[in-house]
Formats: sequence, C-alpha cells, structure tokens
Amino acid sequence: MDTSSVLPARGDSPQAEPQTGWRQSLPHQILTGLPLTLFFPVGVMYAGVLLFYISLLVSGGYLKKMHRIRQSAMLLPILGLSLVSIVLAAMQDIPPEISKEFWPGLVHYQTYLFLLPFLTVAAGVWQRRAMYVFFAGAVLAATLFVANFFHLLPVNTVFRSYVIYEGNKSILLGILMAIAAAWMLHDLRTHRDHLVWRVLAVVYVAAALVLLAKTRTASLLFFILCGVLILRQIGWSWRVVALPLILLAALGGGWKYALSLPPPATCEVRLVQAGPWEIFKLRSLCTVHQLHDFSQGRKVNDDGMRLELYKITGEIIAEKPLTGHGIATWMYLYQKKAKGLISSTMTTPHNDYLLYLTEVGVIGLFALLAIWATQYWVAYRMACKEVHENPNTREMAMPLLMLTIAMMLGGMFNAILRDAVFGMAFMILLAIPLAGMRNKN
Repeated sequence: MDTSSVLPARGDSPQAEPQTGWRQSLPHQILTGLPLTLFFPVGVMYAGVLLFYISLLVSGGYLKKMHRIRQSAMLLPILGLSLVSIVLAAMQDIPPEISKEFWPGLVHYQTYLFLLPFLTVAAGVWQRRAMYVFFAGAVLAATLFVANFFHLLPVNTVFRSYVIYEGNKSILLGILMAIAAAWMLHDLRTHRDHLVWRVLAVVYVAAALVLLAKTRTASLLFFILCGVLILRQIGWSWRVVALPLILLAALGGGWKYALSLPPPATCEVRLVQAGPWEIFKLRSLCTVHQLHDFSQGRKVNDDGMRLELYKITGEIIAEKPLTGHGIATWMYLYQKKAKGLISSTMTTPHNDYLLYLTEVGVIGLFALLAIWATQYWVAYRMACKEVHENPNTREMAMPLLMLTIAMMLGGMFNAILRDAVFGMAFMILLAIPLAGMRNKN
C-alpha cells in the first residue's frame, strides 16, 4: 500500500458530523466515552469495548464500515504482523511445557487487530470530545492519587490501583496521565479559551504524575513528549541542536552527582515512609546506582533485576535470531536459563523488543516496527499542509505522533503489547487521531 498520501476519507470531514439516527450515532458516542474507562479497573474498559462492538452491529452500514477499514493506511501493516505470527506459529513445535501458554501467547500478537473495528467510525467532532473526556479522566486520576496521599481512598476494587502498586495497571495509569498532560499542552497551542484553567489542569496532572504516580517510565515519557513539543514549536535552528546537547550535559552532571551520594539503604518504595519528592529522589538514586552496579558486574537487588532480564534474554535471542524460538517460549526458556537468580520467576522480559526477538525473531520485530513506522508516516502526512488544508486534521497529527512515541518508549521498559491492559488502552487512544484517515490510492 502506498502511504505517501493520507487523507480524511471522503465524507468523513472532522468539522461536522452528518445528521444520523440514534443507532448510527451509537458507535462514535460510545467511542467518545471509552477513554474515561481506561482510568478504572480493566473490567470497566472491557465492558465499554464490548458495548462498542454491540453498537457496531446495531448501527448497520456494514459495507461502509468495511470500506473504511480497507481504505485505512494501517490495514496492511496490521495484517502483516498477524500473518507473520500465525505462519511462525504454524511452523512451531509445541512442547508440553508451553502448551497452556501457546494460544494466549498467539492472541497477544493479534492486539492490533482490535484497532480495526475502531477505524470503522468516521471522523467528526467526537474526536475532540473524546480528547476532552480523556483529559477529564487524567484530572480524575490525579485527584485520586492526591486523595490517596492524604489516606482518603478505601482499598477496594475501584481504587486499588491508586492505593496499592499493582504492576502493569499502576504503570498504565501513569503512562495515560503522561500522554494526557502532553496532549493538553499541545491543545494549548491551538485553543486559547479558558487558558488559566487549561494551564492549571496541565500542572495538576503533571505534578501528580511525577510526585505521586508509581512509575519512572511515565515521568520519563512526559518529559520526552514535552521535548517533542518544544522542538516542534521552535522549528529547525541551532537551538534544535543545542537543546539535546544541553540535556545530555545535564544528565551527565546529574549522573555523577547521584553516584557521589551513598546508595539508599533500600529501594523498596513501599517500605519507605516519606513525602512525594523524597520518594522521587529515592527512585532516581536507586536507578543510577543499580545501573552502575550492573555495569561493574556487581550483584543487583530486586529493583535492578530488569538489567539481569535484559542480559540473559539477549543470550537467548542470540541462539535463534532470525525467526525466534516460537510463540510463548520466552518464559519457559528464561526460567530454565535463569534458575537460581532473583529474576527467575519473571513472566515477561518487560521489553517488547526483546520479547518479539525471542519469540518471533527479527522478522516479527520488523513487522511490529512497520506498524509503528506507518503511524509515524500517517502523522507526518496529516501535518503537511499540501496534503489537506483542514486544520482539524493537522491538529490530530501531534497526538498520533505522541502515542507512537509512547508505545515505542513504553515497549523498552514494559510489555506494552504482551499485556492486554496496555494493548487495548492504546488501541482505544489510537482510534481518536486515526479516525477517517485513508490511503489516497
């Protein structure tokens, strides 16, 4: 498919939505509200997605929906990844040790297929409404983190991820807040109404993210997305070259300063009673000292076990780099190779790139990168004036670029597509900027 030109699908102008009956409007109305479900337990998100699928069936117009999918620039890359994973799975011997994990593992490689039904919804004003719903969800999440800081939240199903660190769900909350805060900043460039309230919302969400959310990945992501916005704003000049150099110098100085301090007595944050800023400094110090200890060949503790994960997984990849060891083989192979180490009970390498290289090899990773490259290309073409003069279309380019960066960065530290908690959330968010975008040919 030639993605050299990407346009809003004919009749899918974002400026206005055609007058339709209640059944025809159900899908975009439900899709508008789905971003809010991401800040609640995963069952709420799945219920919302199921409701959306039902609305697609009720709303009719199946031929038009299929036509929108066929027009999407995302279709061929998504099918390419699914085809690669299925072909490699068909060629794979399934030992008894992985028989239970094989089929769920194969399904994880089909995560992007869930994006296609969302792309059947035409572009319209619902996209901006969905972004504002997402912003409202981020403000709500920030408020819940603040309430937990003052010990006002009960430990129940609804608020558990805000009170207790629950792994991927807690990390996802931070990543969602980072994306929302960055989208808010981008929105400030184009919409100046209620400026004071908009600025306060950004500061509120960002502060809660950095000081109260329990994830370093999300904080790093937020600062990187802010850097992308700054570079976009200042354009190409000597400042574009100088800014990364200044940042590298600041990081180098911070690294040396952190190493000059004594290592913390413990890196288990849940065991430390301290304020948000002290917790932030503790995690930063632990990260620096763990990286330094690992580079010197010294033993790492539980907080630094990911370095051990990466090293041993790299050794597994080297054994069969082209096509990988097969679907759902990482956990079996790793636990066998890391027997006796602190990381031997891990179920994922906490890195999508390493997971793909281990199980589906260079071929599978290339198929995934082709999808992300297509997202970048679509965002670039959306931003080009010569492609389409509709300003609303160009406004969606930066959110799409930010989502792609979030997925690529998140994949370095977490299994973004291996865990449906992450995967489905990103498919819902991708549906907002990608709605109505088609391949010209």
